[in-house]
Amino acid sequence: MKSNMASENHFLLHFFASRNPKFVLLKIIPILVFYCVVIFKSEIAFYKIVGYFLIGLFSWSFFEYIVHRVAYHKRTKSRGVQWFLDAFHLHHHNNLMDYRVLNAGVLLIYPLTIIILGIVYLLTSNLVFVSSFGLGMTLYYLLYEYIHYQIHKKRHKKGYLNMLQKYHLHHHYKNWNKNFGNTITIWDKVFNTYDVNYKHLILTDNQVNDLILKE
Repeated sequence: MKSNMASENHFLLHFFASRNPKFVLLKIIPILVFYCVVIFKSEIAFYKIVGYFLIGLFSWSFFEYIVHRVAYHKRTKSRGVQWFLDAFHLHHHNNLMDYRVLNAGVLLIYPLTIIILGIVYLLTSNLVFVSSFGLGMTLYYLLYEYIHYQIHKKRHKKGYLNMLQKYHLHHHYKNWNKNFGNTITIWDKVFNTYDVNYKHLILTDNQVNDLILKE
């Protein structure tokens, strides 16, 4: 098992990770409040706000794929950079029962929010667009955190969570370089990283036990 920042320094988990999606929600309430205040004070047409919001939703689905595939799975020449990028993702792959790294913490959420929305504001100079877009991204992000937690929390025998669980665990157990999507499969299909064999995934008893988190 390779060492990484999270494995070597567990105290960092208090800042970079969360125990479950409820704690993620509590941490991002100030962000959501800011978006809503800006939107409600604006005089822009409602249909435009909805349009910006939907663009935000769509953008997060793509962003989660890119981050997972590029930031977490591409190797860099810098050992320091790679050590940082591997910090929690590699720890997660090596310790599936460690619920502490299933969701992000404040020192990942807030810097990422500032960077993304700062770039969007520089491109648009429109605070209402940024807030509506950010609200869409953030709510989809919450869905992502919830789904990732549920995928590793227990075994789902039917429905969409069952499909996503097989899809994600096929990535963990069978093919590290395929099935990077966590909430939808469309981007894997677009970029040819979709492995249909996840449909035939059969988990061993030990692997099933790995899904039952004990908080």
